Amino acid sequence: MDDGSVRTEFLINDQSAGYPLRVITAQVGAAEIDHLVRAGHLVLRGLLPAASVARLRERVRDLARAEEGRPGAEWVAHESIYLRGLLDKSEEFHQLLRLEPVLSIARTLLGPQVWIDLEARMHYPGTAGIAVPWHNHLPVIPDPLPVFFCYPHQLHCLIYLDRVSTDEGALLVLPGSHTRTDLRIPLGDRSDHAGQVELFFEPGDAVIVHGGLWHRTAPSTADAEHRTLLLLGHVPSWIRNDTGGRGVPAGEPLTAALARTGDAELRELLGEFHW
Repeated sequence: MDDGSVRTEFLINDQSAGYPLRVITAQVGAAEIDHLVRAGHLVLRGLLPAASVARLRERVRDLARAEEGRPGAEWVAHESIYLRGLLDKSEEFHQLLRLEPVLSIARTLLGPQVWIDLEARMHYPGTAGIAVPWHNHLPVIPDPLPVFFCYPHQLHCLIYLDRVSTDEGALLVLPGSHTRTDLRIPLGDRSDHAGQVELFFEPGDAVIVHGGLWHRTAPSTADAEHRTLLLLGHVPSWIRNDTGGRGVPAGEPLTAALARTGDAELRELLGEFHW
């Protein structure tokens, strides 16, 4: 019986492993997959239940309190904090490693072999003018594209743990901008651009964005509450990531122990990959 989901059979061209087959069923319809490919974003309402949202929100705020003011912390007092390496800092976040439909969407569009990273951003309440300028997450694409350029496709799922209203500042995206190598937006630009789309969220909502999609946040008002979101990144296994030592490191990285006891799929999601 056809439930509208998208099923793909991938043959892994790995001679030594005997050319294994992986079957991925994206738990959304073809229209949603097509929209994400064309527009570069897909909104998922009610992705997380309220109980999970509450636990994750509290854990992010615990970590924020622990890291504020520490060496390496990406923290601006009364404005915002950016938290990295969350999978190493609390077991509470491990539930997101196999989060659906996000994982199956990522495997359908990036290939069945992916690894996952998790970070968080929190804006503090009661401060007007907090905003993130236009940016994308993959500023490494030259124009023109070299013949053998490896386009760094990634999918980043922004999971909102607090309500985002006009007070907290909408998320604005430029649909289709992930395909435009000619688009030049100056550093720090917070102006409106033709075609931008304004998005608001309830706790537990999410939006998947292509890593190359241009986006920003509208400025907060003095009535803003906390604005807390998780950034769940899915990356092809052969693309490595290095944050350049940014952020506060975990005291005892949890993923090492998790990998030792996990199955092959879990170790792959945590970054294990061999040619």
